Amino acid sequence: MVAVQLVATSMLMLGAGAGNLLSANRGRSPSTVTVSLRGGTTVTGNENTELSVKGESLQQLYSDYIQNRFLINRRYQRKLVWAVEEKQRLIDSALKKLPIPLILLAESQYEGNARLEVIDGLQRLDAIFSFIENKYPVDGKYFDLETLSDTKFLKDSSSLLQREPVWDRAACRDFTNYHLPVSTYRSASESSVDEVFRRINSSGRHLSLQEIRQAGSVAEIASLVRRVSAAIRGDASLTDYVNLQDMPKISITNKDLEYGIYDADIFWVKNGILSRDAVRESRDEELVLDLLLDLILRPLASSGTEYRNAAYSDERVSHSTSGLSVRARLLSMGRGEVERRFMETLDLITETLEVAGTPYSAWAVTQQNPRGIPRHFHALFVALEQLLHEENLVPKSKAELAQALKGFWDKDLSVPGGGNWGGNRKTALIESVKGALRKHFQPTTDEHALKLQEHALRFESTLRMALTEDALFELKQGFCLVNDPSRFDDNSFEKIMKISSAMANTRAGAKGVIFIGVADDTDDATSIQRLTGVESYKIDRFHVTGTQHELDKMRRSVDEHFRWLIERIKSSKLERRFADVLAGTLSPFRYRDYLLWKLEPTAMNSPVTHDGKFFVRSGPATAEVTGTGIVDLVRRFPSS
Repeated sequence: MVAVQLVATSMLMLGAGAGNLLSANRGRSPSTVTVSLRGGTTVTGNENTELSVKGESLQQLYSDYIQNRFLINRRYQRKLVWAVEEKQRLIDSALKKLPIPLILLAESQYEGNARLEVIDGLQRLDAIFSFIENKYPVDGKYFDLETLSDTKFLKDSSSLLQREPVWDRAACRDFTNYHLPVSTYRSASESSVDEVFRRINSSGRHLSLQEIRQAGSVAEIASLVRRVSAAIRGDASLTDYVNLQDMPKISITNKDLEYGIYDADIFWVKNGILSRDAVRESRDEELVLDLLLDLILRPLASSGTEYRNAAYSDERVSHSTSGLSVRARLLSMGRGEVERRFMETLDLITETLEVAGTPYSAWAVTQQNPRGIPRHFHALFVALEQLLHEENLVPKSKAELAQALKGFWDKDLSVPGGGNWGGNRKTALIESVKGALRKHFQPTTDEHALKLQEHALRFESTLRMALTEDALFELKQGFCLVNDPSRFDDNSFEKIMKISSAMANTRAGAKGVIFIGVADDTDDATSIQRLTGVESYKIDRFHVTGTQHELDKMRRSVDEHFRWLIERIKSSKLERRFADVLAGTLSPFRYRDYLLWKLEPTAMNSPVTHDGKFFVRSGPATAEVTGTGIVDLVRRFPSS
């Protein structure tokens, strides 16, 4: 009876999503359903999957959390967007013993370890664990870290800092003893997890229309929208899987906190194109989708809900934005090329607005109409993209372009309001925008400069991925000794080669990133400035120092150093087959006039060696593998 009551209560608290989840099984063989409280009853069916529902104390859930058992699949899972006030309301409910909706998990294997993938409840779990770790107060007071043995240990080891004033110890103990209903989906395939997530949210009560389109979609356009949108917001991750412990680092917050991304600093909000709430509801991804469709489809398609839906659908529809048409064009152009064009265009707008020193909405649209600003931006973006990539033009100067955009939309240009935006009307407006701006552009033949120009947003986004993926990231301040920029550091370079092999041994399909010219140590950045006069550019906790000062001291051009490095990689202690591939990924690029280099170690079909030895990454550390560990390493590569 207790178990049955728990199921009923849990499904009621889950709301419409539970109904959708239950309806998913109608007309199918009954699943094996295990329903239990500790000491409760168990009900089973006869399919391979299991769904267990039980009460878990917040203390037990936190213990699982610090052991990194919770995993987030960003292919379908929404970003962390709850405001501090929303988190505080949830904690207040637990403190007052009010019911909190069920958490839905799926058992999965990741990198050889059993993990719990969060299907529903990401925001709630983060709110609970963040409160326990003193990230924010409730009623002006913080959780007492002496309450739990886990938090006391982290406090004593200086991993957590106790903030004041503190909640009463008894209240904190009662809070951690609160039981949260948790449903665990066992023996679930990736496709079934995707389907459960979509059904839970298909009522639209929990997710926006764009989030439902994106949820679990494997379409090429969905992957591109995710990647580009996250790069712009700054919450990108190197892989689809992120530990729940790392998610707060890339969460979107409504206050300037010590962690996460302050929503007012996101490009769309900072420039008055979209509101904070719109970004939280993924309207930024909807706008990115519209822009991408206008980059890849010719003639321009209409914009609107039914056209966006069609782009994600596998069904044959008459819309020019049909999934089949979009997929064909993406394959033809190449996803990387489409992303490059998008980022290059957005970089141009960002750099131009930096010259203007004023947000887009105040600079280009002085007659304020917030609802129309996204379409103003849409038309300008597509016009600039076509000037850059279809007409092969570049601005005469950012200052001239900035002046041309001042009060641009106060001119006689008609921008339609809400509803569908017809392709013909859109095309006419974009042609008018190009006609007004073309005189501020000119042809370019400087192919070398274009080749070296990395997209600023893409670099910043990739760099921030280091916050959640230590094992597949490495930063080096340069190729030379810090105290002697004219002397190549052979030991450091060979260490980079060893790290590259370790990254390639992470798992099948793994791809790492190594940036040279970026320091994660303030002391190195300070020393470089003292010795060379090069002032670093700070991005989060990283310091961009560049390597141009080293080349100047060695009296080498970029091309000369590039060729020298290629041969140096090939003659390193790496096994030759991997060294040749790694050398092919070396690329110099410029970011804000800093010369940097990138290597992308990529896993092969079997483990690789450095100096005849196997190495792996454990977080940011590199360790040699010996004995039976080599057998486990080989098992990471099924085809080897």
